[in-house]
Amino acid sequence: MLGAIRRYLNRVHQRSRSYREGRRGTVCEIVHDGNHMSVSWLTMENETGSRLLMWDETISIKAFKRDLFAVDRICLEILSKDGNSIEVDEEMSGWDSLVQKLPEYLPGCESFGEWFEGVAFPAFQLNMTPIFERAI
Repeated sequence: MLGAIRRYLNRVHQRSRSYREGRRGTVCEIVHDGNHMSVSWLTMENETGSRLLMWDETISIKAFKRDLFAVDRICLEILSKDGNSIEVDEEMSGWDSLVQKLPEYLPGCESFGEWFEGVAFPAFQLNMTPIFERAI
């Protein structure tokens, strides 16, 4: 019981410290190169994790928007051959460089300039847009 109370108080302390230092939620980072992309995260409870996706295993990418009530968030859903997917969004560190490099990593992928406006407008609509499909 005492251990559970200590863990709870530690989480409250970490959350309070993170709030004061400006971290309001989970922090995610996208790292990519010509072979793969990884997404790593750090939660408010200081739990970490990561996912790796190889570009040669990517079968489709869809761009869309999440309605967050007062604002929208542009997202990409990246689907791999094994049926798993990774969702990344414009609030993640590394987003800008990723969307610029995707056509280089995946020939046939639409450029950011080609798909952004169709996804961004009209506001508060899902606007699901396929930007890459690999012939299987």
